[in-house]
Amino acid sequence: MNFCEGCNIATEDSRCPNCERKKLRTVTESDFCLAGKVDRIFGENLKDNLAAEDIDCVLMPYGSGVHSQFALPLESRLVYVRYPHLSAVRQIINGHN
Repeated sequence: MNFCEGCNIATEDSRCPNCERKKLRTVTESDFCLAGKVDRIFGENLKDNLAAEDIDCVLMPYGSGVHSQFALPLESRLVYVRYPHLSAVRQIINGHN
């Protein structure tokens, strides 16, 4: 499995599916990888449930710059987890959507 350090995406491809970078390295167990995008409330619940299972999770606010201009909260979150938990967390996210 390859890893794009710029996008934090684990992929089987030789290019990053997001930025198309060719310079990828082998993913390690300590890499935080993008698992998916969720709404804010589901993301907070997911993070709490993963913490109860001792799974590290990082949520990054994601959305339109217009919300930021009006000091409104961004309603989406990008979910990042360490590589060993990536597949399981993706299944949870896909089951929610």
